[in-house]
Amino acid sequence: MFAFAVEFKEGFLPLVFLVHVKTFSDRMREAAKGAGFTVSSYGALDDVLLPVLELNQEEGAPWVYLSSGVHGNEPAGPMAVLDLLRRRSLPAGLNYTLFPMINPSGLLLATRENRDGLDLNRDYGFSPASYETRNQLAWIGERQFDLTLCLHEDDDGEGFYLYEHVPESCPHDYGQLALQAAKPWTGIDPRERIDDMPAQQGRMRPPASVMDINRNDLPEALRLHFHHGSRYTFTTETPSRHSITNRIRAQCAVVETILRTYASEFAS
Repeated sequence: MFAFAVEFKEGFLPLVFLVHVKTFSDRMREAAKGAGFTVSSYGALDDVLLPVLELNQEEGAPWVYLSSGVHGNEPAGPMAVLDLLRRRSLPAGLNYTLFPMINPSGLLLATRENRDGLDLNRDYGFSPASYETRNQLAWIGERQFDLTLCLHEDDDGEGFYLYEHVPESCPHDYGQLALQAAKPWTGIDPRERIDDMPAQQGRMRPPASVMDINRNDLPEALRLHFHHGSRYTFTTETPSRHSITNRIRAQCAVVETILRTYASEFAS
């Protein structure tokens, strides 16, 4: 049975939710259909499909790649995607491909890795080892995307932070807009080093060694950035020790802010 536990506090009352992963997946698919998405899958683990959601709203409009749940101990991302779909709050004028629950077995186990002990976010190189990543990349094929959002969380996080890769001649400061959107809910991570890399006021500055196109342990976001044309690429990170409610709100606020800004940029 696939299920995952999420613990958080509302006021002083600890609440524990046991959510069946299959039920959660079914709710995600139902919400996607209600929002006009085409729902399909690129594989299955036991009785849980690996869902992919698509919405082609406008011919010639930019394609957005949005993913969550690549790490099973980071539940705010999938929950935020479900909330965005239910509220139908993804901006018009853009086309979407969503991978909302990449690692369902990790959600069951509440682990970063999948049930085979593999970190899927280090499996997007030329020779992926996991069933999930191989099937996802086979489904993507040669598809190209204009903007990528990968939703993550950090056990050591002291506030929200993000990785961003955008054109030098960018008309908007997307990183600052994202930080402003998240700040009311989780604050901003003040650390100057995160994952042994330099950071500044919640903005990550990965060294050149991380930006190696030939890494076999390539993260998902860099796979999209290097190999699938994504010129605007963001990885969001909410702090796992904060309340799940605020983490979901922060993720939603950041996604909506970035996409609204990008849609307005394209429209102009």
